[in-house]
Amino acid sequence: MSRNKTYLIVQAALWALAAAWMAATAIRMYVEGAAIQASGELFYYIYTREKVGEALRPMLPLIFGAVGMTVAGWILGVKDERADKPVQDAELVRNLTVARVQNPGEAMLKARDAQQKLHWGGWIAFALCMVPVAVYVFNGAHFDRPRETEADLFALLKVFVPWTALGIAALAVTGVMRERRFARETEAARAQLAEEKAAGVAPGTGTVTLPAVAQDSGRGMWIFRGAVLILAVILIVAGVRNGGLEDVLTKANAICMECVGLG
Repeated sequence: MSRNKTYLIVQAALWALAAAWMAATAIRMYVEGAAIQASGELFYYIYTREKVGEALRPMLPLIFGAVGMTVAGWILGVKDERADKPVQDAELVRNLTVARVQNPGEAMLKARDAQQKLHWGGWIAFALCMVPVAVYVFNGAHFDRPRETEADLFALLKVFVPWTALGIAALAVTGVMRERRFARETEAARAQLAEEKAAGVAPGTGTVTLPAVAQDSGRGMWIFRGAVLILAVILIVAGVRNGGLEDVLTKANAICMECVGLG
């Protein structure tokens, strides 16, 4: 591992640790403040300048270290040696290589079949992970109170966060495994090209029909966007059913009539 790469990894780790620390501190302050409000102190302010400053004080060495490494790296010109090189797209390389093969061999067909199974297996796993979320959200018993409480919110998050994370992890794992199958098919295609060349068979011109999984490369992103849209709709429906719409409208009226002064 080069010196520059090590420097960049340490810098990224410092920023990631600082971000995680800040997020954990903000959540802790909210939980503690919400508990105090629930005990009867309705006008207790969870986030104030003094409280935030006190919470940030222990993080300052870490933040200053991350900022210092970033500035020093910029001054010294530390950067990734591969930053200016084109990204190696395993699927694109596979497509260009396969398009030159006249007669796909058994190894290519086997890798192609595995790619299709991984593609649909990942999305089926994601859909199955979303079933518990949908069951919870569309169960009216969870949202039959006029106002949501912190307990309701945390109960929803306990279902939504782990299952969504598990579904995304399934997509990520199957995506990595598909890339490995792309590499295997590329190797098999190159071996097939060598055999065809030795047999005097002219290579393809790049217009040969690509496998179905290659033609479907752009569809996966649209499916992912559709899944995110469905999740957004589910959460909006949950918010409307538990009175969140009325809360937002009340706060908007208060801002317009009291703060801005339209009233």
